[in-house]
Amino acid sequence: MGVGLVNTGMVGHLSATAIGAVGLTNRATMVAWALFQAVSTGATVLVAQSIGSGRRDRAKTVASQALLFGTSSVVTLALIFAVFGAKVLSIFKPDPSLLATATAYLRIVVIGMPAVGIMTAAGASMRGAGNTRTPMLIAVFVNLINLAGNSVLIYGRLGFPALGITGSAISTVTAQWIGASLALFAVMGKNSPLGLVWRGPWRFAKRELKEMLEIGLPATGESLFWQAAAIILTFFITGFGTEALAAHQLGLQAESISYMPTAGFGIAATALVGQAIGANNHRLAKRVTRELGVLITVITAFTAGLLIFLPKQILALLTNDAQVIALGAIYLRLMGTAQIPQQLGGVFTGALRGSGDTRTPMYIAALGLWCVRLPLAYVLAFPLNMGIAGVWTGMTVDLFVRFTLTVLRYRRIPWVRGETLRTQSVTAGD
Repeated sequence: MGVGLVNTGMVGHLSATAIGAVGLTNRATMVAWALFQAVSTGATVLVAQSIGSGRRDRAKTVASQALLFGTSSVVTLALIFAVFGAKVLSIFKPDPSLLATATAYLRIVVIGMPAVGIMTAAGASMRGAGNTRTPMLIAVFVNLINLAGNSVLIYGRLGFPALGITGSAISTVTAQWIGASLALFAVMGKNSPLGLVWRGPWRFAKRELKEMLEIGLPATGESLFWQAAAIILTFFITGFGTEALAAHQLGLQAESISYMPTAGFGIAATALVGQAIGANNHRLAKRVTRELGVLITVITAFTAGLLIFLPKQILALLTNDAQVIALGAIYLRLMGTAQIPQQLGGVFTGALRGSGDTRTPMYIAALGLWCVRLPLAYVLAFPLNMGIAGVWTGMTVDLFVRFTLTVLRYRRIPWVRGETLRTQSVTAGD
């Protein structure tokens, strides 16, 4: 998220077209990462449960399958985007100038896709084993390299020519491949609990690969629902002009200031609940979820306040276009009201996945996105003439609906209900 925020912020001072090009490219490539969620989620859950039950050999096999299958599948997708990039981006019907800029940017960015695949597979395996610190440090290093490279290549410093948006793409790809190399060294290091070594054996294990995909494919379905809905919303938004698209893109990036904790705490819930379930310690699983929920609520109360009360100041860091800032401020204020349910919902979703239920989040996403977000956004934006604000209002309502459904499902997990019933029984007896 930091890489995306830095890229958008630095490119944002070039032009609205540059912002839109980065946004369209991100929207297209996110479909690829939706497919990769099967590897990421499946690896984290299976490694966590294997470590929790003391089966480290199984954890090692799962990690190797994540790297093998994940990297090979992303390479295939990168080739498709490299060849058919212009046709993919033309789906959004951008104006010719925006399409040309976005296509040139995409053709460079795809070179880094396999690197991100390696980092994601290695990171998912390390997190499942309880090591979230190393992926974090790698991500920090990648961001520092990207920031330095952007500063030099976008604006032409240290004797380099000013390459604009092309410089941002080159910097990002370079940082991603350095990060991939560090991730491989980390997952195969002497201190890694996974026990992977360079010499292998590197071969597909049918049983573990099947289990990983069975657990992870619903996460892919969920992510595909997200991306398909986002594409349709992009259709809605592009109809309001380049400035509206730029405001939406900047709003998404600025909002990441608030929802970045969701990714961390959601992953923590998946890993820790998975390890607790593997160790057959249901009480610990429930306690982990509760404590993570309290922590994320406290953090998000602060970050949501930033979005609600300082939206223009935040957006001014990303662009100097007054019209884009004014529109983006509407987005941030609306999303700020839904930050606590959105982040808290991420913790409960992580707990569901850690317990092995990866299907329910997919069903809830489908219901919220296709029965609430898209229909409501269309009705508010067009028949009721609310414009771009109508699209964003529909998105906000959807977040509240899906949070409610996620909490209801979490409370119906057998080990959650069973522990609650025992607690009530003891209290009544006392």
